[in-house]
Amino acid sequence: MKIYLYLIAAGLLVTAGSAAANEKQNENVIHETFPATVPVDPLATRVAPTVPLSLDRWDTFKEGVNVHDLGVLHEMDIIEANERAAKRYADVFPAPPRVGLARTIEQGPLSISRGDAMLMDTDKGRDVWTFSVRSPEAYGIRIHFTDFEVGDGSVLVYSFGDSGTIVRGPYTGSGPDGDGDFWTASLPGDEVFVEATGTDEPLFEIVEVIHFDQDLYAFDGESREDVFACHLDVNCHMNEVAASAKNATGQMNFLCDDNTCHVCTGTLLNDNDSETTAPYFLTARHCLNTQAEVDTLEVVWNYETDSCNGTVPNYATLPRNVGGTHLKSYDENDMELIWLGGSLPGTVALAGWSTSTTTGQYGVHHPKGSWKRVVFFDHTGAECPWFDPWDYDSYDMTDGLTQGGSSGSGVFNSAGQLTGQLWGVCTASTLDDMDCSNVDDFWAVYGQFETTYDEISWFLGIGGTFHVDGAYTGAWEFGTEANPFRAIQSALDVAWDGMRIKIQAGSYPELLTIDQEVKVVASGGTVTIGG
Repeated sequence: MKIYLYLIAAGLLVTAGSAAANEKQNENVIHETFPATVPVDPLATRVAPTVPLSLDRWDTFKEGVNVHDLGVLHEMDIIEANERAAKRYADVFPAPPRVGLARTIEQGPLSISRGDAMLMDTDKGRDVWTFSVRSPEAYGIRIHFTDFEVGDGSVLVYSFGDSGTIVRGPYTGSGPDGDGDFWTASLPGDEVFVEATGTDEPLFEIVEVIHFDQDLYAFDGESREDVFACHLDVNCHMNEVAASAKNATGQMNFLCDDNTCHVCTGTLLNDNDSETTAPYFLTARHCLNTQAEVDTLEVVWNYETDSCNGTVPNYATLPRNVGGTHLKSYDENDMELIWLGGSLPGTVALAGWSTSTTTGQYGVHHPKGSWKRVVFFDHTGAECPWFDPWDYDSYDMTDGLTQGGSSGSGVFNSAGQLTGQLWGVCTASTLDDMDCSNVDDFWAVYGQFETTYDEISWFLGIGGTFHVDGAYTGAWEFGTEANPFRAIQSALDVAWDGMRIKIQAGSYPELLTIDQEVKVVASGGTVTIGG
Protein backbone atom coordinates (compact mmCIF):
# COMPACT_ATOMS: atom_id res chain seq x y z
CA MET A 1 0.00 0.00 0.00
CA LYS A 2 1.31 3.47 -0.82
CA ILE A 3 1.99 5.64 2.24
CA TYR A 4 1.35 9.40 2.24
CA LEU A 5 3.36 10.72 5.17
CA TYR A 6 3.41 14.39 6.18
CA LEU A 7 6.13 15.26 8.68
CA ILE A 8 5.76 18.49 10.63
CA ALA A 9 6.14 19.79 14.18
CA ALA A 10 7.70 17.25 16.52
CA GLY A 11 9.42 15.36 13.75
CA LEU A 12 10.09 11.68 13.11
CA LEU A 13 12.92 9.75 14.69
CA VAL A 14 14.50 6.91 12.75
CA THR A 15 17.15 5.02 14.69
CA ALA A 16 19.76 2.69 13.27
CA GLY A 17 19.84 -0.86 14.56
CA SER A 18 22.54 -1.87 17.02
CA ALA A 19 24.01 -4.41 14.61
CA ALA A 20 25.17 -2.50 11.56
CA ALA A 21 25.06 -4.21 8.19
CA ASN A 22 28.30 -4.84 6.36
CA GLU A 23 29.43 -1.59 4.78
CA LYS A 24 30.76 -1.60 1.26
CA GLN A 25 33.90 0.22 0.29
CA ASN A 26 33.23 3.48 -1.56
CA GLU A 27 34.06 3.08 -5.22
CA ASN A 28 34.22 5.66 -8.02
CA VAL A 29 35.70 3.50 -10.77
CA ILE A 30 33.70 2.03 -13.64
CA HIS A 31 33.90 -1.74 -13.45
CA GLU A 32 35.05 -3.70 -16.46
CA THR A 33 33.67 -6.84 -14.85
CA PHE A 34 31.39 -7.68 -11.94
CA PRO A 35 30.79 -11.03 -10.25
CA ALA A 36 27.54 -12.93 -9.88
CA THR A 37 25.59 -13.64 -6.72
CA VAL A 38 24.26 -17.19 -6.49
CA PRO A 39 21.95 -18.20 -5.07
CA VAL A 40 19.91 -15.22 -3.85
CA ASP A 41 18.79 -17.07 -0.73
CA PRO A 42 19.69 -20.75 -0.39
CA LEU A 43 17.40 -21.13 2.63
CA ALA A 44 14.31 -19.61 1.00
CA THR A 45 11.24 -21.80 1.02
CA ARG A 46 7.99 -21.52 -0.86
CA VAL A 47 4.96 -20.41 1.14
CA ALA A 48 2.14 -22.93 1.06
CA PRO A 49 -0.83 -21.50 -0.89
CA THR A 50 -4.04 -20.63 0.89
CA VAL A 51 -6.76 -23.24 0.36
CA PRO A 52 -9.90 -21.61 -1.10
CA LEU A 53 -13.02 -22.07 1.01
CA SER A 54 -15.00 -22.60 -2.18
CA LEU A 55 -12.80 -25.45 -3.39
CA ASP A 56 -15.00 -28.44 -4.22
CA ARG A 57 -18.12 -26.42 -3.34
CA TRP A 58 -19.66 -26.59 -6.79
CA ASP A 59 -22.99 -25.35 -5.43
CA THR A 60 -21.36 -21.91 -5.20
CA PHE A 61 -20.77 -21.69 -8.98
CA LYS A 62 -23.91 -21.68 -11.14
CA GLU A 63 -24.26 -21.24 -14.89
CA GLY A 64 -26.13 -18.06 -15.75
CA VAL A 65 -25.66 -16.71 -12.22
CA ASN A 66 -22.00 -16.26 -11.31
CA VAL A 67 -20.24 -18.25 -14.06
CA HIS A 68 -19.33 -15.72 -16.74
CA ASP A 69 -18.59 -17.27 -20.12
CA LEU A 70 -16.86 -14.98 -22.63
CA GLY A 71 -17.74 -17.24 -25.54
CA VAL A 72 -15.47 -18.94 -28.04
CA LEU A 73 -12.96 -16.70 -29.80
CA HIS A 74 -13.90 -15.99 -33.40
CA GLU A 75 -11.40 -17.05 -36.05
CA MET A 76 -11.18 -13.41 -37.14
CA ASP A 77 -10.00 -12.45 -33.62
CA ILE A 78 -7.00 -14.76 -34.04
CA ILE A 79 -6.31 -13.53 -37.58
CA GLU A 80 -6.41 -9.90 -36.51
CA ALA A 81 -4.18 -10.59 -33.49
CA ASN A 82 -1.62 -12.25 -35.76
CA GLU A 83 -1.74 -9.27 -38.12
CA ARG A 84 -1.18 -6.80 -35.28
CA ALA A 85 1.70 -8.89 -33.96
CA ALA A 86 3.32 -9.09 -37.39
CA LYS A 87 3.06 -5.33 -37.77
CA ARG A 88 4.54 -4.63 -34.34
CA TYR A 89 7.56 -6.88 -34.88
CA ALA A 90 8.00 -6.33 -38.62
CA ASP A 91 11.60 -5.15 -38.13
CA VAL A 92 12.69 -8.00 -35.82
CA PHE A 93 13.78 -11.47 -36.95
CA PRO A 94 12.66 -13.79 -35.59
CA ALA A 95 9.77 -12.01 -33.91
CA PRO A 96 8.75 -12.80 -30.33
CA PRO A 97 6.00 -15.42 -30.70
CA ARG A 98 2.44 -14.42 -29.99
CA VAL A 99 0.98 -16.76 -27.36
CA GLY A 100 -2.22 -14.97 -26.39
CA LEU A 101 -4.45 -11.93 -26.70
CA ALA A 102 -6.52 -9.70 -24.44
CA ARG A 103 -10.27 -10.22 -24.17
CA THR A 104 -12.40 -7.39 -22.80
CA ILE A 105 -15.40 -8.29 -20.63
CA GLU A 106 -17.94 -7.17 -23.21
CA GLN A 107 -20.94 -7.07 -20.86
CA GLY A 108 -19.04 -4.68 -18.63
CA PRO A 109 -16.57 -5.11 -15.77
CA LEU A 110 -17.28 -7.96 -13.38
CA SER A 111 -17.68 -6.96 -9.74
CA ILE A 112 -19.49 -7.97 -6.58
CA SER A 113 -21.36 -4.66 -6.47
CA ARG A 114 -22.86 -5.31 -9.94
CA GLY A 115 -24.30 -8.62 -8.76
CA ASP A 116 -21.81 -10.82 -10.61
CA ALA A 117 -20.94 -12.95 -7.56
CA MET A 118 -22.77 -15.32 -5.21
CA LEU A 119 -22.62 -15.05 -1.44
CA MET A 120 -21.47 -18.41 -0.12
CA ASP A 121 -22.81 -20.08 3.02
CA THR A 122 -19.97 -20.46 5.53
CA ASP A 123 -19.42 -20.72 9.26
CA LYS A 124 -16.04 -18.95 9.15
CA GLY A 125 -17.32 -15.60 10.48
CA ARG A 126 -16.50 -13.76 7.26
CA ASP A 127 -18.57 -13.36 4.13
CA VAL A 128 -17.36 -15.21 1.05
CA TRP A 129 -18.28 -14.18 -2.51
CA THR A 130 -17.56 -16.40 -5.53
CA PHE A 131 -17.72 -16.24 -9.30
CA SER A 132 -15.75 -17.58 -12.26
CA VAL A 133 -14.55 -16.33 -15.63
CA ARG A 134 -14.45 -18.74 -18.55
CA SER A 135 -12.69 -18.17 -21.87
CA PRO A 136 -13.43 -21.36 -23.81
CA GLU A 137 -10.51 -23.27 -25.35
CA ALA A 138 -7.87 -21.17 -23.57
CA TYR A 139 -4.75 -23.03 -22.48
CA GLY A 140 -4.33 -20.50 -19.67
CA ILE A 141 -5.75 -17.23 -18.36
CA ARG A 142 -4.52 -14.11 -16.59
CA ILE A 143 -6.97 -11.66 -14.97
CA HIS A 144 -6.77 -7.85 -14.84
CA PHE A 145 -8.12 -6.30 -11.63
CA THR A 146 -8.86 -2.56 -11.37
CA ASP A 147 -10.25 -0.32 -8.60
CA PHE A 148 -9.11 -3.00 -6.15
CA GLU A 149 -9.67 -2.09 -2.48
CA VAL A 150 -10.67 -4.97 -0.22
CA GLY A 151 -10.09 -3.45 3.21
CA ASP A 152 -9.49 -6.22 5.74
CA GLY A 153 -10.51 -8.86 3.22
CA SER A 154 -8.65 -10.76 0.54
CA VAL A 155 -9.11 -12.29 -2.92
CA LEU A 156 -7.91 -15.64 -4.25
CA VAL A 157 -7.99 -16.83 -7.85
CA TYR A 158 -7.52 -20.47 -8.75
CA SER A 159 -7.91 -23.06 -11.46
CA PHE A 160 -7.17 -26.70 -12.10
CA GLY A 161 -4.21 -28.14 -14.00
CA ASP A 162 -2.33 -31.39 -14.45
CA SER A 163 -0.77 -31.00 -11.00
CA GLY A 164 -4.04 -30.23 -9.23
CA THR A 165 -5.35 -26.92 -7.92
CA ILE A 166 -3.26 -23.83 -8.75
CA VAL A 167 -3.88 -20.85 -6.45
CA ARG A 168 -2.71 -17.25 -6.92
CA GLY A 169 -2.93 -14.77 -4.06
CA PRO A 170 -4.18 -13.89 -1.58
CA TYR A 171 -4.42 -10.32 -2.89
CA THR A 172 -5.05 -7.81 -0.10
CA GLY A 173 -5.41 -4.09 0.55
CA SER A 174 -5.12 -2.12 -2.69
CA GLY A 175 -3.29 -4.92 -4.51
CA PRO A 176 0.42 -5.77 -4.87
CA ASP A 177 1.41 -2.28 -6.05
CA GLY A 178 -0.92 -0.40 -3.73
CA ASP A 179 -2.65 1.37 -6.61
CA GLY A 180 -5.65 -0.92 -7.12
CA ASP A 181 -4.57 -2.05 -10.58
CA PHE A 182 -2.74 -5.33 -11.33
CA TRP A 183 -2.61 -8.50 -13.40
CA THR A 184 -2.59 -11.91 -11.78
CA ALA A 185 -0.02 -14.54 -12.58
CA SER A 186 -1.11 -17.04 -15.23
CA LEU A 187 -3.40 -19.95 -14.40
CA PRO A 188 -3.86 -23.11 -16.50
CA GLY A 189 -7.10 -24.00 -18.21
CA ASP A 190 -10.01 -22.03 -19.65
CA GLU A 191 -11.82 -21.16 -16.41
CA VAL A 192 -10.58 -19.21 -13.39
CA PHE A 193 -12.43 -19.16 -10.08
CA VAL A 194 -12.49 -16.01 -7.94
CA GLU A 195 -13.08 -16.06 -4.19
CA ALA A 196 -13.33 -12.85 -2.15
CA THR A 197 -13.63 -12.74 1.64
CA GLY A 198 -14.15 -9.94 4.11
CA THR A 199 -16.28 -8.45 6.85
CA ASP A 200 -17.35 -5.78 4.36
CA GLU A 201 -18.01 -6.20 0.66
CA PRO A 202 -14.65 -6.11 -1.20
CA LEU A 203 -14.39 -3.57 -4.00
CA PHE A 204 -12.81 -4.44 -7.36
CA GLU A 205 -13.56 -4.85 -11.04
CA ILE A 206 -12.33 -7.34 -13.64
CA VAL A 207 -12.11 -5.54 -16.96
CA GLU A 208 -10.24 -7.99 -19.19
CA VAL A 209 -8.30 -11.26 -19.32
CA ILE A 210 -5.37 -12.62 -21.28
CA HIS A 211 -6.48 -15.69 -23.24
CA PHE A 212 -3.52 -17.97 -24.04
CA ASP A 213 -4.36 -19.62 -27.35
CA GLN A 214 -0.85 -21.14 -27.48
CA ASP A 215 0.01 -23.77 -24.89
CA LEU A 216 2.88 -22.68 -22.64
CA TYR A 217 1.99 -25.58 -20.36
CA ALA A 218 2.61 -28.31 -22.94
CA PHE A 219 6.41 -28.42 -22.84
CA ASP A 220 6.71 -31.66 -20.92
CA GLY A 221 10.10 -32.73 -22.26
CA GLU A 222 8.96 -33.54 -25.80
CA SER A 223 9.80 -31.06 -28.55
CA ARG A 224 6.71 -29.49 -30.04
CA GLU A 225 6.46 -29.03 -33.78
CA ASP A 226 7.32 -25.32 -33.59
CA VAL A 227 10.34 -25.79 -31.28
CA PHE A 228 13.46 -26.86 -33.18
CA ALA A 229 14.74 -30.35 -32.38
CA CYS A 230 18.39 -29.24 -32.44
CA HIS A 231 18.10 -27.07 -29.33
CA LEU A 232 20.47 -28.03 -26.48
CA ASP A 233 19.24 -28.75 -22.97
CA VAL A 234 21.18 -26.35 -20.72
CA ASN A 235 21.46 -29.01 -18.01
CA CYS A 236 23.46 -31.25 -20.35
CA HIS A 237 26.21 -28.60 -20.51
CA MET A 238 26.78 -27.45 -16.94
CA ASN A 239 30.54 -28.08 -17.27
CA GLU A 240 30.53 -25.18 -19.75
CA VAL A 241 27.68 -23.02 -18.42
CA ALA A 242 27.91 -21.06 -15.15
CA ALA A 243 25.14 -21.91 -12.70
CA SER A 244 24.60 -18.20 -12.11
CA ALA A 245 23.98 -17.57 -15.82
CA LYS A 246 21.43 -20.37 -15.96
CA ASN A 247 19.65 -19.43 -12.73
CA ALA A 248 19.49 -15.72 -13.59
CA THR A 249 17.58 -16.44 -16.82
CA GLY A 250 13.79 -16.16 -16.80
CA GLN A 251 10.98 -16.77 -19.28
CA MET A 252 8.69 -13.79 -19.90
CA ASN A 253 5.13 -13.29 -21.07
CA PHE A 254 3.54 -9.85 -21.40
CA LEU A 255 0.73 -7.94 -23.09
CA CYS A 256 1.74 -5.44 -25.76
CA ASP A 257 -0.07 -2.16 -26.37
CA ASP A 258 -1.85 -3.77 -29.33
CA ASN A 259 -3.47 -6.33 -26.99
CA THR A 260 -1.36 -9.25 -28.15
CA CYS A 261 0.56 -11.37 -25.63
CA HIS A 262 4.11 -12.52 -26.42
CA VAL A 263 7.07 -14.39 -24.93
CA CYS A 264 10.71 -13.34 -24.59
CA THR A 265 13.66 -14.06 -22.26
CA GLY A 266 15.59 -11.91 -19.79
CA THR A 267 18.37 -11.97 -17.19
CA LEU A 268 18.72 -10.76 -13.59
CA LEU A 269 21.80 -8.57 -13.02
CA ASN A 270 23.95 -8.16 -9.94
CA ASP A 271 24.71 -4.64 -8.66
CA ASN A 272 27.05 -2.72 -6.33
CA ASP A 273 24.80 -2.78 -3.25
CA SER A 274 25.71 -5.76 -1.08
CA GLU A 275 23.00 -4.96 1.49
CA THR A 276 20.00 -5.57 -0.76
CA THR A 277 18.85 -7.99 -3.42
CA ALA A 278 17.70 -5.69 -6.19
CA PRO A 279 15.61 -7.32 -8.96
CA TYR A 280 17.22 -5.61 -11.98
CA PHE A 281 16.07 -7.50 -15.08
CA LEU A 282 17.64 -6.98 -18.50
CA THR A 283 15.88 -7.87 -21.74
CA ALA A 284 15.35 -6.53 -25.27
CA ARG A 285 13.65 -3.20 -25.90
CA HIS A 286 11.79 -4.60 -28.89
CA CYS A 287 10.00 -7.06 -26.59
CA LEU A 288 8.43 -4.41 -24.36
CA ASN A 289 9.40 -0.84 -23.51
CA THR A 290 6.63 1.06 -21.68
CA GLN A 291 5.40 1.09 -18.11
CA ALA A 292 1.97 -0.07 -19.27
CA GLU A 293 3.54 -3.15 -20.85
CA VAL A 294 5.79 -3.82 -17.84
CA ASP A 295 2.67 -3.75 -15.64
CA THR A 296 1.51 -6.89 -17.48
CA LEU A 297 4.86 -8.72 -17.29
CA GLU A 298 5.11 -12.21 -15.80
CA VAL A 299 8.59 -13.74 -15.39
CA VAL A 300 8.71 -17.50 -14.71
CA TRP A 301 11.81 -19.04 -13.12
CA ASN A 302 13.42 -22.50 -13.17
CA TYR A 303 11.59 -23.63 -16.30
CA GLU A 304 14.15 -26.32 -17.15
CA THR A 305 14.77 -30.04 -16.93
CA ASP A 306 15.66 -31.52 -13.54
CA SER A 307 18.75 -33.15 -15.10
CA CYS A 308 20.29 -33.69 -18.53
CA ASN A 309 17.36 -34.60 -20.82
CA GLY A 310 15.32 -35.14 -17.68
CA THR A 311 11.82 -34.18 -16.61
CA VAL A 312 10.45 -30.70 -17.24
CA PRO A 313 8.44 -29.31 -14.29
CA ASN A 314 4.83 -28.26 -14.52
CA TYR A 315 4.90 -24.65 -15.72
CA ALA A 316 1.97 -23.61 -13.51
CA THR A 317 3.77 -24.57 -10.28
CA LEU A 318 7.01 -22.63 -10.89
CA PRO A 319 7.98 -19.44 -8.98
CA ARG A 320 7.30 -16.19 -10.77
CA ASN A 321 7.35 -12.41 -10.51
CA VAL A 322 4.56 -10.21 -11.84
CA GLY A 323 4.73 -6.56 -12.88
CA GLY A 324 7.56 -4.16 -12.19
CA THR A 325 8.95 -0.70 -12.88
CA HIS A 326 10.18 0.36 -16.30
CA LEU A 327 13.56 1.99 -15.65
CA LYS A 328 15.42 2.47 -18.91
CA SER A 329 15.09 1.76 -22.63
CA TYR A 330 17.82 2.35 -25.18
CA ASP A 331 17.07 1.88 -28.84
CA GLU A 332 20.68 2.04 -30.06
CA ASN A 333 21.44 -1.49 -28.79
CA ASP A 334 17.89 -2.73 -28.12
CA MET A 335 18.10 -2.69 -24.32
CA GLU A 336 15.34 -2.63 -21.68
CA LEU A 337 15.98 -2.52 -17.91
CA ILE A 338 13.16 -3.39 -15.47
CA TRP A 339 12.86 -3.53 -11.69
CA LEU A 340 10.68 -6.60 -11.17
CA GLY A 341 7.67 -6.51 -8.89
CA GLY A 342 7.52 -8.73 -5.81
CA SER A 343 10.28 -10.65 -4.06
CA LEU A 344 12.71 -12.85 -5.94
CA PRO A 345 12.51 -16.57 -5.19
CA GLY A 346 15.47 -18.19 -3.47
CA THR A 347 16.20 -20.39 -6.49
CA VAL A 348 17.42 -17.61 -8.78
CA ALA A 349 20.79 -15.87 -9.13
CA LEU A 350 22.00 -12.41 -10.08
CA ALA A 351 24.29 -12.65 -13.08
CA GLY A 352 27.66 -10.99 -13.20
CA TRP A 353 28.50 -8.82 -16.21
CA SER A 354 31.39 -7.48 -18.23
CA THR A 355 31.84 -4.51 -20.55
CA SER A 356 34.21 -6.53 -22.74
CA THR A 357 32.53 -7.23 -26.11
CA THR A 358 34.76 -9.96 -27.49
CA THR A 359 34.29 -12.81 -25.06
CA GLY A 360 30.70 -14.05 -25.41
CA GLN A 361 30.74 -17.87 -25.64
CA TYR A 362 27.18 -19.08 -24.98
CA GLY A 363 23.63 -17.89 -24.56
CA VAL A 364 20.89 -19.17 -22.23
CA HIS A 365 17.35 -18.75 -23.50
CA HIS A 366 13.71 -19.91 -23.72
CA PRO A 367 12.97 -20.61 -27.41
CA LYS A 368 9.27 -20.18 -28.24
CA GLY A 369 8.69 -19.72 -24.52
CA SER A 370 9.69 -23.35 -23.90
CA TRP A 371 12.01 -24.70 -21.23
CA LYS A 372 15.58 -23.47 -20.90
CA ARG A 373 18.23 -24.16 -23.57
CA VAL A 374 21.82 -23.14 -24.37
CA VAL A 375 23.52 -22.12 -27.61
CA PHE A 376 27.30 -21.94 -28.16
CA PHE A 377 29.14 -19.31 -30.22
CA ASP A 378 32.24 -18.13 -31.96
CA HIS A 379 32.53 -14.36 -31.86
CA THR A 380 32.71 -13.09 -35.43
CA GLY A 381 32.30 -9.35 -35.20
CA ALA A 382 31.18 -8.11 -38.61
CA GLU A 383 28.94 -10.56 -40.50
CA CYS A 384 25.96 -8.21 -40.00
CA PRO A 385 27.41 -4.89 -41.21
CA TRP A 386 24.03 -3.14 -41.06
CA PHE A 387 24.23 -3.38 -37.26
CA ASP A 388 26.47 -0.73 -35.70
CA PRO A 389 29.57 -2.61 -34.43
CA TRP A 390 29.83 -0.11 -31.57
CA ASP A 391 26.44 -1.25 -30.26
CA TYR A 392 26.04 -4.86 -31.45
CA ASP A 393 28.06 -8.06 -31.72
CA SER A 394 27.50 -10.92 -34.17
CA TYR A 395 28.16 -14.57 -33.35
CA ASP A 396 28.43 -17.80 -35.31
CA MET A 397 26.13 -20.37 -33.72
CA THR A 398 28.43 -23.40 -33.50
CA ASP A 399 26.12 -25.69 -31.50
CA GLY A 400 22.45 -25.13 -30.87
CA LEU A 401 20.61 -22.03 -32.07
CA THR A 402 18.24 -19.28 -30.99
CA GLN A 403 14.60 -18.95 -32.00
CA GLY A 404 11.63 -16.65 -31.54
CA GLY A 405 11.12 -16.22 -27.80
CA SER A 406 14.90 -16.15 -27.21
CA SER A 407 14.87 -12.35 -27.69
CA GLY A 408 16.34 -10.48 -24.74
CA SER A 409 18.32 -13.47 -23.45
CA GLY A 410 21.90 -13.04 -22.30
CA VAL A 411 25.20 -13.96 -23.94
CA PHE A 412 27.88 -14.89 -21.40
CA ASN A 413 31.66 -15.18 -21.34
CA SER A 414 33.61 -18.13 -19.92
CA ALA A 415 33.33 -16.64 -16.42
CA GLY A 416 29.53 -16.60 -16.66
CA GLN A 417 29.39 -12.80 -16.97
CA LEU A 418 26.79 -11.26 -19.25
CA THR A 419 28.17 -9.33 -22.23
CA GLY A 420 24.96 -8.58 -24.16
CA GLN A 421 21.26 -9.25 -24.76
CA LEU A 422 19.80 -10.88 -27.88
CA TRP A 423 18.18 -8.87 -30.66
CA GLY A 424 17.71 -11.79 -33.06
CA VAL A 425 19.51 -13.24 -36.07
CA CYS A 426 20.63 -11.90 -39.41
CA THR A 427 21.80 -13.43 -42.69
CA ALA A 428 23.61 -12.34 -45.81
CA SER A 429 21.75 -14.93 -47.89
CA THR A 430 18.32 -14.82 -49.50
CA LEU A 431 16.88 -17.21 -46.89
CA ASP A 432 13.80 -15.90 -45.14
CA ASP A 433 13.77 -18.39 -42.26
CA MET A 434 16.21 -20.33 -40.12
CA ASP A 435 16.06 -23.94 -39.01
CA CYS A 436 18.39 -26.74 -37.93
CA SER A 437 19.53 -27.39 -41.50
CA ASN A 438 20.68 -23.87 -42.44
CA VAL A 439 21.84 -22.31 -39.17
CA ASP A 440 25.34 -21.79 -40.62
CA ASP A 441 23.89 -19.09 -42.88
CA PHE A 442 22.73 -17.00 -39.91
CA TRP A 443 24.40 -15.07 -37.11
CA ALA A 444 23.04 -14.27 -33.68
CA VAL A 445 23.01 -10.51 -32.98
CA TYR A 446 23.39 -9.21 -29.41
CA GLY A 447 23.26 -5.64 -28.12
CA GLN A 448 26.57 -5.01 -26.39
CA PHE A 449 26.56 -4.68 -22.63
CA GLU A 450 29.34 -2.13 -23.02
CA THR A 451 26.72 0.20 -24.52
CA THR A 452 24.08 -0.92 -22.02
CA TYR A 453 26.37 -0.18 -19.09
CA ASP A 454 26.72 3.47 -20.10
CA GLU A 455 22.93 3.75 -19.86
CA ILE A 456 22.31 1.81 -16.63
CA SER A 457 25.50 2.29 -14.58
CA TRP A 458 23.68 4.66 -12.22
CA PHE A 459 21.10 1.96 -11.38
CA LEU A 460 23.77 -0.70 -10.85
CA GLY A 461 25.79 1.70 -8.70
CA ILE A 462 22.78 2.40 -6.46
CA GLY A 463 21.56 -1.18 -6.31
CA GLY A 464 18.56 -1.25 -3.99
CA THR A 465 19.52 1.75 -1.82
CA PHE A 466 19.48 5.52 -2.14
CA HIS A 467 21.92 7.09 0.32
CA VAL A 468 21.23 10.44 2.05
CA ASP A 469 23.73 12.41 4.13
CA GLY A 470 22.93 15.99 5.12
CA ALA A 471 26.60 16.60 6.03
CA TYR A 472 27.88 15.60 2.59
CA THR A 473 29.98 18.39 1.00
CA GLY A 474 30.88 16.89 -2.37
CA ALA A 475 30.04 18.48 -5.70
CA TRP A 476 27.99 15.61 -7.15
CA GLU A 477 24.84 14.06 -5.68
CA PHE A 478 23.99 10.69 -7.24
CA GLY A 479 22.36 8.91 -4.30
CA THR A 480 25.20 6.41 -4.10
CA GLU A 481 27.21 5.68 -0.98
CA ALA A 482 30.15 7.69 -2.29
CA ASN A 483 28.02 10.57 -3.62
CA PRO A 484 24.84 10.66 -1.51
CA PHE A 485 21.92 13.07 -1.71
CA ARG A 486 21.92 15.82 0.88
CA ALA A 487 18.13 15.93 1.20
CA ILE A 488 15.70 13.05 1.74
CA GLN A 489 13.31 14.64 -0.75
CA SER A 490 15.96 14.29 -3.46
CA ALA A 491 15.86 10.53 -2.95
CA LEU A 492 12.05 10.46 -2.93
CA ASP A 493 11.93 12.43 -6.18
CA VAL A 494 13.67 9.60 -8.06
CA ALA A 495 12.65 6.56 -5.98
CA TRP A 496 10.39 3.79 -7.22
CA ASP A 497 8.41 1.11 -5.38
CA GLY A 498 10.67 -1.35 -3.56
CA MET A 499 13.64 0.97 -3.03
CA ARG A 500 15.37 1.54 0.30
CA ILE A 501 16.45 4.98 1.52
CA LYS A 502 19.38 4.89 3.96
CA ILE A 503 19.80 8.14 5.88
CA GLN A 504 22.95 9.13 7.75
CA ALA A 505 22.33 10.18 11.37
CA GLY A 506 21.40 13.83 11.77
CA SER A 507 18.53 16.31 11.60
CA TYR A 508 16.61 16.84 8.36
CA PRO A 509 14.10 19.73 8.69
CA GLU A 510 12.05 18.69 5.66
CA LEU A 511 8.33 18.52 4.89
CA LEU A 512 7.95 15.23 3.02
CA THR A 513 5.30 13.37 1.08
CA ILE A 514 6.10 9.68 0.55
CA ASP A 515 4.01 8.21 -2.26
CA GLN A 516 6.13 5.14 -3.04
CA GLU A 517 6.50 1.86 -1.21
CA VAL A 518 9.97 2.58 0.16
CA LYS A 519 11.85 1.36 3.22
CA VAL A 520 13.49 4.10 5.28
CA VAL A 521 16.43 3.13 7.52
CA ALA A 522 18.90 5.10 9.63
CA SER A 523 22.66 4.74 9.61
CA GLY A 524 25.07 5.63 12.40
CA GLY A 525 22.55 6.77 15.00
CA THR A 526 19.26 8.66 15.15
CA VAL A 527 17.73 10.50 12.22
CA THR A 528 15.27 13.31 12.97
CA ILE A 529 12.94 14.30 10.13
CA GLY A 530 10.85 17.49 10.37
CA GLY A 531 10.49 19.33 13.62
